[in-house]
Amino acid sequence: MEATMVEIVHTLAAILILWLIWRSLWHLVWRPYAVAGWFERQGIRGPPYRFVLGSLWEMKQMLIAERGKTPLDIGSHDYTSRVSPFFHKWAADYGKTFLYWLGPTPTIYSTDLELVKQVLEDRTELFQKDYLNPSLERIFGKGLLTTNGDDWKRHRRVVYPIFYHENLKSVSAMTRESTQKMIAQWCNLIEKGDGHQAEIDMGCYAEELTLGVIERVIFGAHYKEAREGFAEGKEIQKLAVRAFADPQIPGLRYLPTRRNFQAWKLDRSITSKTTRLIKERLASGVDGDDLIGLMLRASKSEEVESLSSDEMISECKTIFAAGQDTGATLLTWGMFLLTIYPEWQERLREEVLRECRDDDGDAPYINSIQALGKLKLLNMFLLETLRLYSPLPFLLRKTASDTTLANIKFRKGTMITIPVMMLHRSKEIWGLDADEFNPMRFEKGVLGAANNTYAMLAFSCGPRGCPGRNYTMIEVQTVMTMILRRFSFSLSSQYVHMPRNFISLAPRYGLPLIVRNLLDGEKSDI
Repeated sequence: MEATMVEIVHTLAAILILWLIWRSLWHLVWRPYAVAGWFERQGIRGPPYRFVLGSLWEMKQMLIAERGKTPLDIGSHDYTSRVSPFFHKWAADYGKTFLYWLGPTPTIYSTDLELVKQVLEDRTELFQKDYLNPSLERIFGKGLLTTNGDDWKRHRRVVYPIFYHENLKSVSAMTRESTQKMIAQWCNLIEKGDGHQAEIDMGCYAEELTLGVIERVIFGAHYKEAREGFAEGKEIQKLAVRAFADPQIPGLRYLPTRRNFQAWKLDRSITSKTTRLIKERLASGVDGDDLIGLMLRASKSEEVESLSSDEMISECKTIFAAGQDTGATLLTWGMFLLTIYPEWQERLREEVLRECRDDDGDAPYINSIQALGKLKLLNMFLLETLRLYSPLPFLLRKTASDTTLANIKFRKGTMITIPVMMLHRSKEIWGLDADEFNPMRFEKGVLGAANNTYAMLAFSCGPRGCPGRNYTMIEVQTVMTMILRRFSFSLSSQYVHMPRNFISLAPRYGLPLIVRNLLDGEKSDI
């Protein structure tokens, strides 16, 4: 009897092993080659699939090769071959639509605007957000950026009010306060130096400033208690970037590797700190007008479906990562462009001094969203900055079922890459000067600058577009108006023009600037 049971167990184990081998072969060998043939018969080609790794190894090697090259010219805004050399090469080899592989997952890259429009306009949940790399889930959690279907709608109803007009007024006020502190630091550096100028790393200051704002948007008056958790969030971002080109092997994120141990420890710490702050807020009986307050009010409401504690923590991660990074990126590249185009620095300064004055016509004021609305040139300048240096170089979607897009038949589970930085440089869309800096192209808005509504994708478009667009624009407009009134600035000789994609687009070696005080002897507040 015992021998029979042992034989049964061995047989079942052998069947299980054979089934796992078959599933692995199907997933890692047969299916990829079948899908490649499926697309090739439709005229869609691309780099060959490699076992397990797909195109990831080739992508990683191209990125490593680019790091050894000389920096770009300061005035060159076509960095696509440096940030995404693989897309640059494959687009030249295979055309505007091609197939590549994120591990064993087939991925279609396309700059076909008809395809892009169909994907981003979809309201049927056919093209879902799926960031594929598990490391990104650690950054964003399961919040607005990564959920789909009914879960996304529920999150949207709870979280979107933080971006309503009334709440944006407080964002402007918080930004002014944080900027005043930064200005005071710059004035102090100048006074300790030669009394006229100082060198600063704008990238670091932009991160610190936008962090100071977003932590108050999320946690309100309790933001100081959350700061350590935000620092840990930045460390998780670094780990995610290092893991980007890892093979997408099921279960890899659960293996006890050194990187996973680091990520688990950081994630537990962030979750613990955020949970404690939420519990303390609940115990206080005061909701507040910040993100935590909005989510807690929803949990008490019978009209709005609430979020669980884990979902609240995920939304804190999402709003922190997306809100802080986007604002810092736009501010950094905006300051960079004003240093290499000093005529625009002067034009914007003149606009600030002319349009933002108090009722007596005296000193410039930046105390309302309405005041920012007068700054037409600044808005055009920021749109051009977003076009040339979009925070997100590409967007990703995943097909939830078999479908047809732009006359191409897609299998369920196919990823779609929308290369924002390539579309933003398309001469077909933007004209022959697409690689050049020209804010005046936006004099009549985006539709006046390009020949397609979906040409400008810095904040994406459609129902899944970024809800924080106005938040970011108001934040950066506020900072830049205050800086322009107080300082002139130029590029340090230490700057190296090598943009790199680190979750969002950033200068590889920071942005060292020389700042000069235009109001010697005056107070640092505005």
